[in-house]
Parts: sequence; C-alpha cells; structure tokens
Amino acid sequence: PQEADLTTYIESLNYAQIIQRGLLPKKRHFKRLFEDYFVIYKPLNILSGDFYWIGKKDHLTYVAVGDCTGHGVPGALLSVLASSILEYSIMNKGLNKTNKILQEVDKKFIESFSGAKEEFFNNDWVDIALVCIDNKENKIYFSSANRKICIVNSKAEYQVLTGSPYPIGGWQVEEHRKFESRSYAFQKGDCLYIGTDGLQDQIGGPKNKKYSSKRLHELFGQLSKKEMNDQATLLENEFMDWKGTNDQIDDVCIVGIRL
Repeated sequence: PQEADLTTYIESLNYAQIIQRGLLPKKRHFKRLFEDYFVIYKPLNILSGDFYWIGKKDHLTYVAVGDCTGHGVPGALLSVLASSILEYSIMNKGLNKTNKILQEVDKKFIESFSGAKEEFFNNDWVDIALVCIDNKENKIYFSSANRKICIVNSKAEYQVLTGSPYPIGGWQVEEHRKFESRSYAFQKGDCLYIGTDGLQDQIGGPKNKKYSSKRLHELFGQLSKKEMNDQATLLENEFMDWKGTNDQIDDVCIVGIRL
C-alpha cells in the first residue's frame, strides 16, 4: 500500500508539473514580443518555486522572474499566486510604473495570508525582478525585491542593476516597504538577463564552492554576441559541468532577451 501511495503521489506531482508549465508563458508569447530570447527553467523537485511572466500593455513590454520561498508543492502554489497578482496589477488594474506594481503585488500577497494562523504559516515571501521595456524611448525601467538584472552592451561590457533589499511578503522583514525604480537607456542589440539565484548558488567546480554572481555576469558578457538559443545551451552546459556529481540545490530560472 505504501508503494502504491508513493506512486500515486509522484503521478499527481508529475501532472501538477504539466499544469504549472501550462501556466507559464509559451514560446508563441515570447515570439510575439521578442525577436531573440531564451528561457532556462530547471525545477529542483518536479514542481518549481521559480516562475517567469511576460506581458504587453499599450507600448510597454513587461518581463518578470520570481523566486518563491520553498520548493515543490508550496513553492509552486506561491509562484502561481505571485504571477496571478502580478498579471492583475498590470493588465487589470492598469499600473505601469514598476515600483508601484511591486508595491501592489506586495500588498495583495500579504493580504492573501492575513487570516492564516501563525503555527501553520511560515510567512513566505517572493524575490522578484520586474523590467518594463519602452521601445519607443529605448529605455528600460526596473524594480525588484531582492534581485538584480544584468545588461550587456555591444562591447560585451556588463552592468548590474540592483533593486530594493527586501522581498515581497515576509512582513516581519520590513513593515513599510517602498520599492525603488531605476531606468537604463539601451541600444538596440543589448542583452538583458533576469534570473533567480539558483545557478550562482550551485555548489561545484574544482573547489566545491558556489558558482557566484560575478562569474555568471562575466559569462553573460562572454556569450552576449551569440544567438540567444546558443547562449542558453552554453549556460546549461556550464551549469551541468560546474554541478558535476553534486545535487542541484535550488530551482534555476534565467530569461535572456536581446533588446
């Protein structure tokens, strides 16, 4: 009976994985908005606490990548909640400034758990990077909760933009949060990279250490001239080579876009 229960549980997780992937943006959605892009999405345990979201409202294009606390079923459910609140804030409520959008997501996320009893609730949160691309002005606007983005120019020089140092939700971390907005003037052909911390935190390499953000940003610079599909293949190979015989330690999600 226990084996039968385990088989049923794994089958249900596998089916839930199909549903979760079905909720993420499809290739056709990306192709409608971007000429050259890639998505790397590697859940740790069948289901993922990482998610990505894209959308267009008027002449503005939005890209977000989020990392919810936990893995598996709780992380997956949080990712569905966070992405649905994000979509509501932009597409239904009509907010267009990235910092105002994150403030709305933060408020709604906390409200979602306002009736939860503390003994059953871990006060989970979401780290998220949100980018608004204005192709009329050749500018991006960026806000984040505990995440960074990396932009690589035509000379293969990279720049890292940091956001606010606290997450969405997790209200004991900071009571009155204001999310900042930053802007960046881009040239056509620059590469934008948005991701979670799964790859840079992976343990491996010759000294069995973390891959590190700096190494990843330098790699983006080295790969930026290549087609995005080729970049994704090389990044995945790098991840597998670095990991070696170690276990994957976290969900991995990276979205790359040629602006």
